[in-house]
Amino acid sequence: MELLKSARLISNVLFFRLKWGNPGEVDRHWENYWRTIRTTGREGQVLWDNEPERASAEDLPRFKPHIVDPSLPLLDFGCGNGRQTRYLIKHFDRVIGTDVSPSAVAKAREETPAEMKIEYRVLNGLKAEDAHAFHDEFGDVNIYMRTVLHVLQDEDKPKFAESLAVLLGERGTLYQIELSLCALDYFRTLPGNSPSGLPSHVHNVIKTGATSVGFDPVQRPRVYPDSKWEVVDHGANVTINTVPLYHGDEGRVPANYFILRPRQNGNGNGNGSHG
Repeated sequence: MELLKSARLISNVLFFRLKWGNPGEVDRHWENYWRTIRTTGREGQVLWDNEPERASAEDLPRFKPHIVDPSLPLLDFGCGNGRQTRYLIKHFDRVIGTDVSPSAVAKAREETPAEMKIEYRVLNGLKAEDAHAFHDEFGDVNIYMRTVLHVLQDEDKPKFAESLAVLLGERGTLYQIELSLCALDYFRTLPGNSPSGLPSHVHNVIKTGATSVGFDPVQRPRVYPDSKWEVVDHGANVTINTVPLYHGDEGRVPANYFILRPRQNGNGNGNGSHG
């Protein structure tokens, strides 16, 4: 039975890989995903779109005390439809949501009341020119990033980290929480209702071409090398709480978090800042 389940999963992953091509084209894959979404929130289609009390509210006490300059804007990197962004604006003076998918940004704008005064932008962290243009517009920012890095291919993660350093500049602090390498194995233990044998919320991500490879703390020195980054804090035994899945309960996916800052070079600039 286990062999059959594995074969179903592998065949589905290979099919969608062949259908959509390069797994590194995260902008295309996430646009594939977000343009199909019709319902959001706890009872909606989006796997991670849980209420903030089960998501960013759990993260806030971990990272807010470590922010050196709270006057900086907070960037919610990978904001999706902006549910967590709308919570964060209650705790920071200025919050900007970004996503690689134009459809996600459009949905975030649609779901956000104008009086919240949250700004949204399309931003691809794998394009250095996007990071520089954003920094030119907004200056240094603090970053909240929930489950973004794990879908990048291993060879792309260091380049992505360089873009984060540009955005953070001299004064910013990064908080990232990511799915661990065992996340897919965890989902395989849950009752499935899709062709891949996974819960449909998970399958609907895979079928768009997005490929999660996870992020493990042992990978941190390669992505965020000690010569360029300071590790302020980290934790390895946390979870990402999903919306209720096929079996009726939330998924509690193994995760880890890091709080980091770019080290400043001899010229007083961050390793990725400019101007």
